[in-house]
Amino acid sequence: MKKRFFFVLITVFLITASLLPMNTEAAGIRYVALGDSLAAGQTPHKEIGASYTDLIALALQRTGQLSSFSKQLAFPGYSTGQVLERLEEKEAKDLVRKADLITISAGANDLLPLIKNDSIRGMISYQAIPAAFALNGVRKNYIKIFKEIRKVNEHADIYVMGYYFPYPHVKEEQKASVAGQLALLNKIIEQEANRAGAHFVPVSNRFGKNARAWIPNPADVHPAPRGYLEMANSFIEEYTPGHPPIPESILSQLPAPVSFSKLKKRQPHQPENKEEKKEPSKKKEKSKITSFDSGKSCKRGEYT
Repeated sequence: MKKRFFFVLITVFLITASLLPMNTEAAGIRYVALGDSLAAGQTPHKEIGASYTDLIALALQRTGQLSSFSKQLAFPGYSTGQVLERLEEKEAKDLVRKADLITISAGANDLLPLIKNDSIRGMISYQAIPAAFALNGVRKNYIKIFKEIRKVNEHADIYVMGYYFPYPHVKEEQKASVAGQLALLNKIIEQEANRAGAHFVPVSNRFGKNARAWIPNPADVHPAPRGYLEMANSFIEEYTPGHPPIPESILSQLPAPVSFSKLKKRQPHQPENKEEKKEPSKKKEKSKITSFDSGKSCKRGEYT
């Protein structure tokens, strides 16, 4: 329950601190993000900021298409098994049932704990057999995740995010083997997404193996805001092919990220098992993103 309490804390702060209008009565796209710390917006320095999910919500909001946005089902450290467990809870089912658009980031926390990153020496290593078992578990869990979502929601568009290479600071000769494991992870996610009728969003080509500016902390795998923007634009490419990307200038409108300790201080006292009441929202037929040229600006709503 401690994790759940901290997650609610993060969600409450990001939603209430945002300039993004969240009118639960407005018709439009109801967007739910689930998964790990990339979906939640963890920074390279143990803070919570704007994720690619917030930027996607911003893009939808700026074109008047967004009804609501929640990343209440995203939490730093979530593995595919933990995402599956979360989806089996009533609170999660209620959110997923009402969603028109769902994005998922899950799988890296199944694999990355098996990779040793010596950021001082610039070396990484892993054990092949445990990694193979972990990847097999990712496949099995994704099959169950998609089934769990479709049990309660047959119509939502599901987009599953791929992963980038998170060790650009290690020595060049160290990269190929681990990059191969990340490529296998992405392939498994893509295969199961295709089988389930979901969409896979590749991001690895945008980052490459040397994205030091986007992953600035050698001891941490999380991206800077520019990296999250690349992930959001990878989604835009898949969601609305040929549409102009979210401009980099939007990053100057985002507030500074907030440390975990400050988030804890801002959380109002409440019972850990208290369920928030959700107001129903009306739905109209969805449309794709049409323009980033107009609309209001907004602030932001493991891997590991």
